[in-house]
Amino acid sequence: MNSTETNGPTGSDRLCREKELPSTDVLSRAVQAATSLCLTSEHFAQRLGEIDDQIEAACNIGAVRVLRFRLAEYLQQLRDQTRHQREKMAEALADLREQLEIAQGARSSKGTNTAPDTLTGLEARGCAERALAAALDAGVPAYAALFVVDCLHLINTRYGYSTGDQMLHVVCDHLASGLSPGDRLFRWTGPAFVALLERVESLAEIEQEIRRIGSAHLKVTVQIGNGSVSLPISTLPLLVPLTQVKNFPELAGRLDAFIGEQARR
Repeated sequence: MNSTETNGPTGSDRLCREKELPSTDVLSRAVQAATSLCLTSEHFAQRLGEIDDQIEAACNIGAVRVLRFRLAEYLQQLRDQTRHQREKMAEALADLREQLEIAQGARSSKGTNTAPDTLTGLEARGCAERALAAALDAGVPAYAALFVVDCLHLINTRYGYSTGDQMLHVVCDHLASGLSPGDRLFRWTGPAFVALLERVESLAEIEQEIRRIGSAHLKVTVQIGNGSVSLPISTLPLLVPLTQVKNFPELAGRLDAFIGEQARR
């Protein structure tokens, strides 16, 4: 029997690896969020199973109505809890991703322009390009969601750039509040914002969410003389699964082409 054993890592090796790892509190938050989500699912699964048994045993209309009400109540609680836990999980995973990127040197500021967009305060196009390219290289499940403010050039011409800037602020706030905490929102160019969504949900679910965000009724009020006018804001969304593009230049080309098409309408 061969008694030779492979030597383990030295103390210095372990120290180097520890420096590259994200902090334990970030990992702990991610684990706690996942555990809480599992416990929540088990809790509601048990409660719904009990109601199902009671429905089978019910023998009159009144009892069925009571159980139907209880079922609706539990389903609403399940939806609320699931949404809350998803937000917690997204926040924890966003922290973890940031720590990993820092450890891997993906967010090194040397030689890169990380200045935020002066109008919205969001990360600007340069940061978006690097984030999207990194997601493509990593091969993680992700989407690029583009939101274009419709007819912004006409608004700027007719009502002035200050009105156009107001519209961009309104859309920026709406997108920031509508997207999940783990999503990254950027000012892409001109009338456009882009979000990087690293999600495991299906394409249909993401498309539904993007349509909902893009179809919101937004508006700004503009003072004209002694009166005012309310201008509606329309955003035109485009969702691109990163699995559908070969590289970043192709992705950027699709995003910019969509912006150009809307400007020529």
